Amino acid sequence: MAAVTELHPESEVRRQRRNRAVLMSNLQNTGLRMPGVEIAYRAALMAGATDEMAWEAARRHELILIGFPDEIEERGGHGFPRALDSVASARKRRQALIDTCRALPNPFALSVDVERAA
Repeated sequence: MAAVTELHPESEVRRQRRNRAVLMSNLQNTGLRMPGVEIAYRAALMAGATDEMAWEAARRHELILIGFPDEIEERGGHGFPRALDSVASARKRRQALIDTCRALPNPFALSVDVERAA
């Protein structure tokens, strides 16, 4: 196996570190806002994914963090019961987050579609 310094040259690590804020802003501008989406994106790139698939990995990460509406329990948390209308409202909000995330266009897929059409 290659040495760690060969796999992760200092200049590349420094470049990615400098660009972290830009990547986070770019992902937020595309609608991905959950903590860690930039890590999912960079990890996918490191594993050999295209930009399009790396963005989808970041979207998957966001969906994982959002969770599912049916996971919201009526009991609330640690002995704090929740009103039934509050549960329904929380489930609707979570479903809206899921729908919004799924509806986001992948900016890298758009550029590929434009190239194919030309």
